[in-house]
Amino acid sequence: MRSLVLIAAAVALSACSQEAAQTPTPAETTDTAAAPAETAEPAAGRSALAGDEAAGTYTVTWADGTVTSTTINADGTYIDMMGEDETARGTWEVKDGKSCLTPEGGAELCWTDSEPAADGSWTATADDGTTVTVAKASNATG
Repeated sequence: MRSLVLIAAAVALSACSQEAAQTPTPAETTDTAAAPAETAEPAAGRSALAGDEAAGTYTVTWADGTVTSTTINADGTYIDMMGEDETARGTWEVKDGKSCLTPEGGAELCWTDSEPAADGSWTATADDGTTVTVAKASNATG
């Protein structure tokens, strides 16, 4: 469960850490489906993994203060770590604007990402109500 949360949070962080180049015009906001994913800035409630910059390593802070990391790879896979120990690995994808992570042999868990804070971190909330704070730690070669 923590691995899924970690991944979702990491994905959310990636999208939220990107700054918008300019404020979209009304035409751009009404036709977002036509905009390529790599130029569209994720909004609140949208997956941070929707853009080309999703690959990377993310720091995930849990409600109890535990810190884990998730590495999101460009090939649609992820790995969760707690310190030097791998806790999960599996696949990720964006579904209905959410970051969905499926660990090997486990059930899919989807996350909704908040708007980024001033420091680039964001809150990811799982469908089961679990919340974590996510921040991008580094880029991955994925």
